[in-house]
Amino acid sequence: MRTSQAEFYQRAEEFICRMMEEAPVAATQLGDHRFDDRLADYSKASLERQQRRIKEALSEIEGFDTADFELDAKIDQRLMVQIARSLLRNFEHERLQPHRRHPGTYADECLGGVFLLLIREFAPLEARLEKVLGRLKATPQVLAHGKENIEPDAVPPVWNEVAIESAEQGLALFTMLIPALAGQVPELQAELNEASSKAAEALQDWVKFLKEQVSPQAQGNFAIGQDLFEELLREDHLLDYTAEELLQTGWKLFEETEEQMEQVARDIDPTKSAKEQIEEAKSDHPGADELMDVYQKEMAGVRQFVLDRDIATIPAGESLKIEPTPPFLCGVIPYAAYMPPGPLEEQQAGIFLVTPVDPNSPPEEQEEKLRGHNYAKLPVTALHEAYPGHHLQLAYANTVGSLPRKLGAFISTLFVEGWAFYCEELMEQLGYINQPRQRLGRLSDQLWRAARIILDVSLHTGKMTVEEGINFLIDRVGLEKSNAQAEIRRYTMSPTQPMSYLIGKLEVVKTIDEYKQRHPAASLRETHDAILSCGSLPPRLMRERLFAN
Repeated sequence: MRTSQAEFYQRAEEFICRMMEEAPVAATQLGDHRFDDRLADYSKASLERQQRRIKEALSEIEGFDTADFELDAKIDQRLMVQIARSLLRNFEHERLQPHRRHPGTYADECLGGVFLLLIREFAPLEARLEKVLGRLKATPQVLAHGKENIEPDAVPPVWNEVAIESAEQGLALFTMLIPALAGQVPELQAELNEASSKAAEALQDWVKFLKEQVSPQAQGNFAIGQDLFEELLREDHLLDYTAEELLQTGWKLFEETEEQMEQVARDIDPTKSAKEQIEEAKSDHPGADELMDVYQKEMAGVRQFVLDRDIATIPAGESLKIEPTPPFLCGVIPYAAYMPPGPLEEQQAGIFLVTPVDPNSPPEEQEEKLRGHNYAKLPVTALHEAYPGHHLQLAYANTVGSLPRKLGAFISTLFVEGWAFYCEELMEQLGYINQPRQRLGRLSDQLWRAARIILDVSLHTGKMTVEEGINFLIDRVGLEKSNAQAEIRRYTMSPTQPMSYLIGKLEVVKTIDEYKQRHPAASLRETHDAILSCGSLPPRLMRERLFAN
């Protein structure tokens, strides 16, 4: 039995480095650029090797006697056990196993692997395109392995639908964007054009495979079931809820938020319900050609507000840029999303994706999309995704702790999403959200987050179908149909992630309240910095670190 703290960190880092070599796109995402010219090997031999290595690492990490470890090392050891168990679960649990059940795994590897190299400016374009070339050349093999591994009758139909749409939308990455960029590097142009053409052919053939061979047989169930759902709550998030308790909590929060919304609505206009006023507010939105500029201005304004009010320390050297959502992600990002900088990147440059409005779509569809970017909600989105929300928190987390600590957000999003959601109400209390309709907009987002708890449990324990989930978001939360569909599709693929927003907020508030009780003289910034300096730990581990004495 190993007892050395130094040896634990050595073995943990060796395991992480092996896993990054096995998952080169994940390594790029983390900021490790040694494998940027590769895609994952999905051959059966490789999958068996990875599973064996994870088992061996889990056994070794669990075997460390941590009695003499420092507190941070004890926490990191527990975090590494979580990481290894989560990875192993994906290989072994029949309800998971994305390599045989989730067709999106393969095209996402190819499209995402190339897209990351293009959108993150960690090196000159020419150097990144050299790596892109390697990933383009690897694309046909990845998709060929996908055909070997996917078991059509195990595939949930909704996952296959998303995989087809994403691949079809992502085709332009190979047929248009790469050839356009290739012209900027003449010495690589011919190779890039040839490789992108072959990648496009392979992707088109992959879509044909999904339509002709998978679709007719797809009958898998996306729902993971109550037992596995509760296992994820316990093991990944360190929560004690049963599925039923979580569902009841979701309904309680949903109904309380509905009541709050009606009270705010009465204060604004007693003749109109909250739903009517929110629908009216949706009509006040930027034009399609203004979206990027409006978000850019809002981001700059909220960042300055955080500085002026001394809310939290903004890490030195961070930056945030606004980019349109790539086509192959538009199906699962209805409005906007944040791409954090990798924890190993030298430059902490985040990216805020805004889903553009298709100018070729019918006017009524364009208007439906724009209503999701209305001015009542836009400031809430900006502070949630940027400052003091995701970007500030994750850039801060990337500057602290060991390598295992920097991977905390990849297992549990409870603190990450909880922090950003906590910031919404905080910024209302501090006056950034200062208009009644903006407050109504914030509460409508809270209603949406409460609905996510209900839907997360209900979808994955068989209490609700995809269509019922879509109708719930339309009828009870007020989402537009296309956006509701994108949301539900995502929920089916990410059990326990949707609940992490509002449940995470409750956990963050609990942590902050306890910190204030123990440190009554601490300023707002000092309190927040103490929390943020723990990294992206599950809140239970965070409280252990903060309140060990």
